Amino acid sequence: MSATTGQAARSDLVRRTRVGRQAIYDAQRAVAAYQLLFRCGAGGDEAAGDLATSQLIAGTFGTFGLDQISNGRPVFVNFTRAFVTGMIPIPLEPDSVVVEILDSMALDRELLLGLRALKDNGFRIAIGGYHGDVAHGAILELVDFVAIEVGQLTDNALPEVVGRARSAGATLLATGIEDAATLQLCLAQGFELFEGGHLQRPSVIEGRTLSPMQLVCVRLLNVLSDPELPMDQVEHMIGTDPGLVMRLLRTANAASSGLRSEVTSLRQAIVLLGPRRLRAWVVLTLIEGGATRSKPDELWAVLARAFACQKLATRERDLAYTIGLLSGCADLLGGDVAEVATTSGIGSQARAALMFGVGEAGSALAAVRAHERDEVDAITATGFAPFDVSRAYLESLSESLSIVHSLTPN
Repeated sequence: MSATTGQAARSDLVRRTRVGRQAIYDAQRAVAAYQLLFRCGAGGDEAAGDLATSQLIAGTFGTFGLDQISNGRPVFVNFTRAFVTGMIPIPLEPDSVVVEILDSMALDRELLLGLRALKDNGFRIAIGGYHGDVAHGAILELVDFVAIEVGQLTDNALPEVVGRARSAGATLLATGIEDAATLQLCLAQGFELFEGGHLQRPSVIEGRTLSPMQLVCVRLLNVLSDPELPMDQVEHMIGTDPGLVMRLLRTANAASSGLRSEVTSLRQAIVLLGPRRLRAWVVLTLIEGGATRSKPDELWAVLARAFACQKLATRERDLAYTIGLLSGCADLLGGDVAEVATTSGIGSQARAALMFGVGEAGSALAAVRAHERDEVDAITATGFAPFDVSRAYLESLSESLSIVHSLTPN
């Protein structure tokens, strides 16, 4: 990739992502969970709320990963009506997130059906800002957590609200604890979880990420409706979008944490996520506004490198293709391979191949990069013949240009 192309791609595709969080403690002052924070639009604007929630999910799960945000602990996320009712799919594992709704959300049959569906799919439900109103009695039987803003209730009203919430069998979360006296009051009332400035002030985690591209996401949304679509076509289309590659690898590696084998390739990630969650991530990417205008001519070199690695590493084809893509992502981010390895969440085998040239895939990547620099001796040192590397790269260049330009509007 030329310096000019790399600089142009970096300026257009790289952005900073921020996620706010506040710790939730148990009675022993140990961190039990985190509340994820964002600002919605003024006046309760639903579209602004959907956008804020989408950006929060994309940043937390697609950029940083739950392990970095909460060290594997569950996170409370305030979801809007569109997410609860299924209008916008939630692309997350149920055991990683608590779906929180505010008691200001209008209660109707559609909302209750949405909550029941989420509950049936394994999600835990929380109601925030509960103040004991009778109208929300129908929801209490569905929730796992009841969050009570203790500062908004009088000392006389608090025991009654706590009693109603406890009768439903939910775990009680006291929020807005700003001093030691309030904490002692909540302990005396039998709250199990606690949150507020007295315990910890909100913090912000910040990092860099590659923005997925609008054009690729729109095309993917169209083709993923076809159950007969060949895996190669899906993989190659996603491969043209470095930002989406990193987001899906991060999500898949988080989802595979309980499996015996780690995810080492983009193909494995696609299979593990499955069509439903893959579509959900594409929808969320478009909604959250992080997708950039596609400039395919800036990205062909990333795909060409990946294809060339795949052709050379005949025994580790999928791994070679993936680390070729991630190596291109590192170029777009300014050459920091370690940052890409961490952000994508790849396992030890892929990390060793990407960062240190270990294995056949790692050697193939080193050979291809040496070819791009026109360093014949460096190619030979990898064990590959310069002629074979040159031929593989030229064939890959033709393929990548064909695929990239097929995504360009006529």
